[in-house]
Amino acid sequence: MTSLRLIPLECGWLSTSASSVVAGLDGQVELPIPSWLVIHPSGQTAVFDTGLHHELVDGVGARYPLMARQFESTFRLEDRVSTRLEEVEIDPMSVDRIIFSHLHFDHCGGTSLIPNARIIVQQAEWDSAHHPKLIEHEVYNPADFDLGHDVLKVDGTHDVFGDGSVLCVPTPGHTAGHQSLRVNLASGPVVLTGDCVYWEEVLEGMLLPPFGFDHDLQLASMRKLKGLRDDEGCRLFYGHDATQWAGLQESIVGII
Repeated sequence: MTSLRLIPLECGWLSTSASSVVAGLDGQVELPIPSWLVIHPSGQTAVFDTGLHHELVDGVGARYPLMARQFESTFRLEDRVSTRLEEVEIDPMSVDRIIFSHLHFDHCGGTSLIPNARIIVQQAEWDSAHHPKLIEHEVYNPADFDLGHDVLKVDGTHDVFGDGSVLCVPTPGHTAGHQSLRVNLASGPVVLTGDCVYWEEVLEGMLLPPFGFDHDLQLASMRKLKGLRDDEGCRLFYGHDATQWAGLQESIVGII
């Protein structure tokens, strides 16, 4: 039987001022927008986050006029999650599951391109993403993710394939129902942090964004991820770490 596989998919980039995503930082930051493909030994597939919406080929303002005040996008049609899946010989129509870290625009924009998958999301995140005020301020846009898919709303840790190989790990704080994903590869356990941690220095300094659902919860979630790294030997892949992402592209064979 083949081993569990994990494949990174690059779904565009965003640029913004560093202080808009991490309080107290200066300068500009370039943020990779990752999606991740998990292939189970049974042949079942899951995609963790779906990247940016294809309309962002014309800029963030083409779909999110308020977000365009903060972010600029670098996005080509080949950055669509569906194209990235096809590049690794996966038919987007055949993907079994979409797992969302959370439902901000840069994590769920490609959902319409994977139409037959079952969505797995924390109940608290689904509820928050339908709050009228948050929709009004473009924190969430249900047109990105509430598209008629079968939706499994979970509360807490969830065993994705039922065999302990892939686990949704609650890491709330950035949003009400944020979750990370633990993938127990043959080479050792990996955790996809999502936006609980943007990049490595954020975790080492326990740095927080100037926004968020609950900073105390986020700090607790960051400590949880540190524990998974330090106590359980999990390798962490961060939500928007340009340096780490460049290394992944250079050594992709090592993590599949």
